[in-house]
Amino acid sequence: MAEKTQVRISCTRCNTEFRLWLPEDLTPGEGKEEKLYCVRCGACFVLRSSPAGIEAFAEEEKPDLPETARKASTEEEPKPKVLFVDDDRLSIAIVEDVLSDVVTLTTTRTGRDALERLKKEDYSLIITDLHLKDPDGPEDQLDGEDFLREVAKLEKKVPVILTTGKDIIDELILDPKWLNLNVKSFIQKGNPFWADELKTKLKEILEIY
Repeated sequence: MAEKTQVRISCTRCNTEFRLWLPEDLTPGEGKEEKLYCVRCGACFVLRSSPAGIEAFAEEEKPDLPETARKASTEEEPKPKVLFVDDDRLSIAIVEDVLSDVVTLTTTRTGRDALERLKKEDYSLIITDLHLKDPDGPEDQLDGEDFLREVAKLEKKVPVILTTGKDIIDELILDPKWLNLNVKSFIQKGNPFWADELKTKLKEILEIY
């Protein structure tokens, strides 16, 4: 059986560490070089003999590596898409500032508009205020509960965080109707840290660490 030489490589591009066992006929000899490529991002390394053994030196990226593989080490996982529904412009601005680093946020001020968005796109989470109103259409008084009942008709099992500016009382939280509407948590907007609490609860539900 031919002897093999172990080469340990730490890729400087994507920080992947891997080991290779080179067969004797591929082991670089004096004045000889061999190339190999990172198993993850395709970065090229040149193997050279030295008194200390076989050493690997970074060179260029493998030219014929597929474009998707070249980008694998630098592309981030897509952020969860979250739909935020609230008729209050200040609340929207606060949530946009707090959540934009962890999710892709879509905001709307009416339940009707939110429903149209849900028909066209999939979301990982819905955050809606309990007391919605349409500032441009007084005849359309779709509140938060009505909106969630319409969402249920779409047969989309999207978890919901319900916000309200009023005191959250046990009678509200313990009402079984919210469980049927897929509400996972309640956030009271009355305190100055409500948006931070919302971010914490969102990360728990979506398992963002």
